[in-house]
Amino acid sequence: MCGRIVQKSGPMVYMETIRWNPAHILAADPTGPRYNVPPGTRPMVMHQLDRQPDIARLFWGYAPAWFARSPVSNARIDTLLDPAKSFWRSALASGRVIVPADGWFEWTREGDAKVPWFIYPKDGQPLLMAAVSGWRPAAEPDKTHGMAIVTDDAAGGMIDIHDRRPVVLTADAAQEWADPSTTVSTAKAIMTAGRPESAFSWHRVTVRMNSARYQLPDAVEPI
Repeated sequence: MCGRIVQKSGPMVYMETIRWNPAHILAADPTGPRYNVPPGTRPMVMHQLDRQPDIARLFWGYAPAWFARSPVSNARIDTLLDPAKSFWRSALASGRVIVPADGWFEWTREGDAKVPWFIYPKDGQPLLMAAVSGWRPAAEPDKTHGMAIVTDDAAGGMIDIHDRRPVVLTADAAQEWADPSTTVSTAKAIMTAGRPESAFSWHRVTVRMNSARYQLPDAVEPI
């Protein structure tokens, strides 16, 4: 799964990673670096849903108006690929977005203790996570118009940390994923060709970041 992310870089850094010239750049955004971003908040999201590159803050969690349960923060790739599943159909067809990040957190267990791990790219470049959303122009940034990060089965050594992981795309694949003209069949192919586990490293971090309120830079430092 992907339960927390890190967005410590500025919006311009993320936009340059995908080589986009944004419509606006959150110049007045007061949030600043975030080292511990949980679902239910509004992380930065890059999109072309209004036909031009843009960056905005969307609610992390998606629940269509008819959905009576809590918002869903992750979208399983096997569900997205299943033509019989209708929950994500509209979001996959017309709500594809990119969640930029500098890494994400997962947890293991040692007895009753939750041990946090920070997973990050070996090349030091920002991650471009595939996501789907219910975004609409001028809509409220609420759960009805929120987003969910696409996840797949983990493999290699990463499976020792967690059995699922976000789908991370290359810059070229991210551009195609977010392009409104990309067909659903092509989008499904892009999902299945995310960056491999060998592109990432991970280490244990302080248990203080188990609280989503903890936002100091040492949340990502190895211990």
